[in-house]
Amino acid sequence: MSDLDPAAIPTDEDPPEELPSADDVITQLESGDPTEDYSVLRGLSRIGDAQLARLMGLWPSLEPERRRELLAKLDQLASEHALLDFHRIHLSALHDPDTATRILAVRGIAIEERPDYLQLLCAQLESDDAASVRAEIADVLGKWVVSMEFGLLSDEDAEELQVALTARVHDIEEDEEVRGRALEALGACSDETVGELIGESYEVGSHRLRVAALRAMGRSASETWLQILIFNFDDEDADIRAAAATAAGALLVDEAATPLGMLLDDSELDVQLAAVEALGEIASDESERILTRLVRETTIAKLRTAAQDSLEQVKLAGVAMLDDEPNAPDFADPESDDSFE
Repeated sequence: MSDLDPAAIPTDEDPPEELPSADDVITQLESGDPTEDYSVLRGLSRIGDAQLARLMGLWPSLEPERRRELLAKLDQLASEHALLDFHRIHLSALHDPDTATRILAVRGIAIEERPDYLQLLCAQLESDDAASVRAEIADVLGKWVVSMEFGLLSDEDAEELQVALTARVHDIEEDEEVRGRALEALGACSDETVGELIGESYEVGSHRLRVAALRAMGRSASETWLQILIFNFDDEDADIRAAAATAAGALLVDEAATPLGMLLDDSELDVQLAAVEALGEIASDESERILTRLVRETTIAKLRTAAQDSLEQVKLAGVAMLDDEPNAPDFADPESDDSFE
């Protein structure tokens, strides 16, 4: 017999759980309570002006580790509950003196694709004194580049975004990781000058910029890069081979499946795993055949698990395609198919 109390099971008739007040949460933080039950932090969602001012007054007295923990927990809550909104707190922490806290703040406002936030991040991409923060900002700005391509940004904002990222790539005194992340973020931009920048970085750039150029090729959605990517499947550097494999998968081109299958015999597991994931992205008949064989034949547990996951992705894509067929019979209804008569 189960020990579960039926009365403890929530039902649709149960009233929604009331959020703690922001003031109560801040009082708890002021008292030094570790708030191990981090769900109480939900009370900080959509925080008002007075409560935000109170929290920011408390903020400098919290140890950096405590501030990081708080922002990380807010991120987790937001990922678990789509209606929770903590972006005002993340925005206020954007200039925290602690580098790791600023990185968490950047991640926290990433989902808020507002023009004024774009402008703030573009400015901080140039001014922040920590390369790790600038690299994180470049990553986040990549989402705005996609929005730009869909025409969701004004001409002024689009120009500011492209100029900010391009400047980081061109700055030879900039940290290589920041330059690489900025180039990857630009990958989705269809502007001809970006294509030239990708090609130039691939041809004469540092190792990090070559990797970034390959990744940017994958983000471009342009099949013109496919042969360059396949050529790099034979590169002596494993990072290059893995980046090329991932990019080829991102292009979603069926012709990449067979060459990717050859990478399953690569000497480096990371390259094999990149190829497996790319095959799942392509989701063609050939990639399904290759992955099915790999699941059956490989003796490497991690590779088999990855192949099973990618194979499931291929099959789900096939089901979705059938659902999209305008004349596909509805087999749930016998009357929709003569074969059931």
